[in-house]
Amino acid sequence: MAESYKTIENPLEKLVNDLGKNVADILCPKENCKCVILRKNTATLVERDGAKLSLPTSTLPENTLLKPDEDNDTHFWHVGNMMDFENVGFSTTVGTTKYLSCADCDLGPIGYHDTTDPKEFVISIKRAKYRF
Repeated sequence: MAESYKTIENPLEKLVNDLGKNVADILCPKENCKCVILRKNTATLVERDGAKLSLPTSTLPENTLLKPDEDNDTHFWHVGNMMDFENVGFSTTVGTTKYLSCADCDLGPIGYHDTTDPKEFVISIKRAKYRF
């Protein structure tokens, strides 16, 4: 069974191993979606600018599952190659940002790709479910 970030006690400790990698599969946060975004031991926990998750007006449909107060995320799962994802969708580019979404249900944004850095793909630690 998958757990949301909010239900995990001490998530920054429980979700990360000694090498800084994810110890659980990272799944789409939508309740009935079982899409695997990243497999365990694939991504590294990093700190990034959470403001990039703020959507410009009318870029993507408004989403009630991803609350605006989570736009201040600073902890992200980082991979350096888009092929490291198990399953993820990419939006059109807005400025230098491509928003990432669930490839199965299109829920997003769950992360972003900074097009100025070809090795910068991140998923918000708060905008995911975890399967241990």
